[in-house]
Amino acid sequence: MAAAITEEQSRKRVKHSQSIDRISDLPDSVICHILSFLRTKFSVRTSILCRRWMHLWAYVPNLLFHTENQEIDYQLQTWVTFAVVRNVQKLYLCFLSKEDVRGFLPRCLFTCKTLVAMRLRSCGVIPVRRAAVCLPLLKKLHLIYVRFEADESLTHLISGCPVLRELSIKLSHAMAYCNVSSPTIKRLMLDFKSDGTRLEINTPAVKYLKISDSFSEHIKCGVLNSLTKADINLINDENKPDYFLYSRSLLELIDRFRNVKCLKLVLSYCPKIIDSVVYAWTTSFPKLTRLQLTADIRFISMFLKNTENLEFLVLSEFCEEIQGWMEPLQKVPTCLLSHLKIINVVNIKGKKHELEIIKYLLRNAKVLERMEISYPGSLGSNEENNMLKKISLFQRGSGACKVAFVAA
Repeated sequence: MAAAITEEQSRKRVKHSQSIDRISDLPDSVICHILSFLRTKFSVRTSILCRRWMHLWAYVPNLLFHTENQEIDYQLQTWVTFAVVRNVQKLYLCFLSKEDVRGFLPRCLFTCKTLVAMRLRSCGVIPVRRAAVCLPLLKKLHLIYVRFEADESLTHLISGCPVLRELSIKLSHAMAYCNVSSPTIKRLMLDFKSDGTRLEINTPAVKYLKISDSFSEHIKCGVLNSLTKADINLINDENKPDYFLYSRSLLELIDRFRNVKCLKLVLSYCPKIIDSVVYAWTTSFPKLTRLQLTADIRFISMFLKNTENLEFLVLSEFCEEIQGWMEPLQKVPTCLLSHLKIINVVNIKGKKHELEIIKYLLRNAKVLERMEISYPGSLGSNEENNMLKKISLFQRGSGACKVAFVAA
């Protein structure tokens, strides 16, 4: 009998515990935090659960509006104004396509005193007026496929952000002049896919710089003494009014990287820099320890001479230009003799100039510990076997060096 009573009591306890709304017993702050992970329309729907939930959604710190309908200007104005009045700190405003660009963005957006991070994508025109911008707390700004009333609009926007730390700009339309100038920016990412732009960068505090550029007639860059990491991908052609000037400005840009520790430099779609400019280049990179370089062979050889402390090297898809490569170098680069420990050679196909580079590096890298060579899996079996056999027979300057082959 006692056992039966105990079992019945147990069932009652289970039924009682199932009827308790434990979530509603949580503090408002916790519930609002939970709702913040939902889209706004779903958090609003929770108001039907009970009276306790009726107005909680209105206190959620994150509001997410999403629609695939064509929005008219007053709706955008309403949403943005509502967010600004609510002391918004993070705002992500996005239209569905790059071409769906409306009129001017709401003025209140550019005078919001609480905004800390803002991401604008394909969503209107940024005004030119200097006095129209005052974002005293904005630290992170991403501009993706936006349009500017004039080239000066970007300059005025940046100047109205006195504590800006991160700036990312992605453009698909031409700007005659793009000036990025700020004493506070530490992370700068630029992705331009248009011709004819003159780019000027003045960001002395920047520590990370990323440029993907198929654009500029001319690049001008101020001092970058704080820069430690750079990722540069330049795409260009020789159809320039003054290609000598462009070649010189390109190397002047690379000169600014003299303090970097980690550098990725892709020049595979950039034509051969004029000889007289390259051979007059003497900039050294004493702090550089990691380098990923894609360029013609002549430029690779020149760069290695100027990186005495290099420890990790990635060579990727180097161009076929072989005349004058290494020439051979009268003096083996210091980095090969004393510092270079790891080399990755990426996507080779067994061509003569590729094998020459590998042969040179294996023979002269005296402290090399590992060379990893990757090649496309689509390479024919005979080509693959011949290539691997040739490389395996190359002389090695380091007795500790191991060579690994990877089919990508």
